[in-house]
Amino acid sequence: MLRSKKILAAVASLALLGAGCSGGAQPGDPEDTTAANAPAGKSGVAASAWAVQSSQSDSFIAAVDRWNADHPEAQIDLQVMPDNGYKDKVRVALGAGEAPTLIYGWGGGGLRDYVEQGLVESLTELTADEYPEVIDRYLPAAMGAASVDGDVYGVPVSNMQPVVFLFNKEVMGTLGVEPPETWSELMEFVDVANEADVAPFALAGQSKWPQLPWLAYLIDRQGGPEVFQAIEANEPDAWKDPAILEAATKIQDLVRADGFVSDYAAISYESGAADALVYTGKAAAILMLSNAYSNIAKSAPEFVEAGNLGYFTFPEVEGGAGDPANVTGNPANLWSVTSAASDEEKQVALQFLDEQVMNDEYVEEIIGRSGVPGVKIVEEKLADSDDEFSKFVFDIVADAPYFQLSLDQALSPEQGQALNTALDQLFLLQTTPEQFVETMNATIRS
Repeated sequence: MLRSKKILAAVASLALLGAGCSGGAQPGDPEDTTAANAPAGKSGVAASAWAVQSSQSDSFIAAVDRWNADHPEAQIDLQVMPDNGYKDKVRVALGAGEAPTLIYGWGGGGLRDYVEQGLVESLTELTADEYPEVIDRYLPAAMGAASVDGDVYGVPVSNMQPVVFLFNKEVMGTLGVEPPETWSELMEFVDVANEADVAPFALAGQSKWPQLPWLAYLIDRQGGPEVFQAIEANEPDAWKDPAILEAATKIQDLVRADGFVSDYAAISYESGAADALVYTGKAAAILMLSNAYSNIAKSAPEFVEAGNLGYFTFPEVEGGAGDPANVTGNPANLWSVTSAASDEEKQVALQFLDEQVMNDEYVEEIIGRSGVPGVKIVEEKLADSDDEFSKFVFDIVADAPYFQLSLDQALSPEQGQALNTALDQLFLLQTTPEQFVETMNATIRS
């Protein structure tokens, strides 16, 4: 750690010369900032970071607070802001050379764009000598979205969020059905629920993105990871894979069978209405990111404490090539080191990631919020826990042969937006499966 100490000593010396001499331009404070860890006077600011406000942002703030308390000569200026507009803001800042040392992201197609433009650093290279634990502490499944062509370009900073089914045990018990293990059983369950005047599945169609897991899981169960890999690589006619057409067809089969609550197209997930349909018994189940469990626990604590909220994974599709143990969702949000940062800023950022991100305290904070971070020590920390859902989340991710990043994040921003629109039309029966395939195939970049 000799080099680190020398760098930090150099930063401290520069700080004594006055503000603005810490190396590299610092971005202006975003207008919609909701929280910040900016040291008084910023005279000791040595690096900067942006993050998005979420259920996990308390950990970002706490980590920077601990760092700043321990390193008065090398402070980190953290800005935490709303999700809305963040991607445009960071894209503009990167293009203008005014991005912070650490940028917050989701990985996938957006990260690949940054890598191809030379805007973020390879952490595989930066951490190899002094900070191997920055990468080695994570589960392999958590690093897929953080990697581009074999190199790691981001450090996971939040909980893993695989998509799972959450269901009302009382409703399912009254219907006399068990969680379906195959697609045929799922369609049979739809018929049983409708006969009892219960909506089989809640869905927040107005938000559009909650429809993505249905497509992703059906593509995976039909065709396996190779289909996603071809799409993300923009291979010619990748969207014309038979697995995609079959997945689109199954989605419309489900819609026509009244698989969803009747007004799903008018429901926003952010309103909490989709979750409420499950815990009030108006819908039997919902397919959603795992953080929906904590959302329901917060909105209906007595329902969850009584043991009425069950969970299961997406079923097998008979005859499909995909492994039923594969999952989709968000492996984690990331912090990436920007290429425009000075050597001193990068060194401070690396030491901060090494010391504070996903250390014991950080991990325990996430677990305390019913989250499951994608690090190897989590299994040990959950061993004595009575949180069965967190153990379930850890097990399905740890055992997953493949963890597919949410499709709108895995693709480029333009393709992700096109997918949300085309898929919405598919759910609304405004387009055919064949038209959906053609529409998405037209988004492939040469």
